[in-house]
Amino acid sequence: MSSCGELLLLWNLAMQQPSASPSSPPPAVQEIAEEMDRLFQRQIALMKSETFAGLTPAELQEYDEIGQRIHRLFAELARHK
Repeated sequence: MSSCGELLLLWNLAMQQPSASPSSPPPAVQEIAEEMDRLFQRQIALMKSETFAGLTPAELQEYDEIGQRIHRLFAELARHK
């Protein structure tokens, strides 16, 4: 599992898009960012649960699946730059 700090660092790096004009991101990029935000929030909740109570096998699987999805979203973001 990646640490929360690593995930947040990756998120911040992905969101730093140099741009000639300070306009809002394209809709596809905005949708990816929103999904990543939701996924990061869920991973954080799972990490907190793991810290205090441990995770069930289903929760561990969910955590891993979320991590895989986040990696795919980073790759998709890279294609939009």
